[in-house]
Amino acid sequence: MNEISAAFGPIGGEGVVVLATGEATRAELRPVRSRIPSLYADPLAWLVLDAVEDALSTCSDELYEARDEVAVILISPFCTLQTMEAVARSAPGGRVSPLRFAGASPGGGGSLTCVARGFRGPSLTLATRPGNGLPVARTLARSWLRSGQAAYAVVSAHEAMAEGGHRVRTAVLGTEPRR
Repeated sequence: MNEISAAFGPIGGEGVVVLATGEATRAELRPVRSRIPSLYADPLAWLVLDAVEDALSTCSDELYEARDEVAVILISPFCTLQTMEAVARSAPGGRVSPLRFAGASPGGGGSLTCVARGFRGPSLTLATRPGNGLPVARTLARSWLRSGQAAYAVVSAHEAMAEGGHRVRTAVLGTEPRR
């Protein structure tokens, strides 16, 4: 059983296999200097990207070749809350950064992975705890993979840890080879 399965229940099965897993943790979510010019992303988005890159360290070639067909799903109860709060604090002053405004979208936590890696398949952010969102993510990923809407699905689950800090776990899913 892989770490994603151990933490959040089985994600593979029924014709879907886990090809790789990754994880990233941070003691706290802080603003990160963008590695991409003219781009702002919420601190959670950078943590998600780190977990995805950890997973891709073992299977990146095949995903990059099919990047137009890579789906991305993020499950997070926080989404881009930190950036939303920063935008709300700056609004009474009459000026809101256009980059931060765009970065405050709840889907921003997962979209950075799409931008940074060129993934162009279906994407979705589920604003809920992993325990509640994983069954939905599993159903969607299986549907997208089986129907051919995606060749791969990158599923990331974010949680605030009881001992403090934040953790994102990622699973890269594909279909079982046909015999």
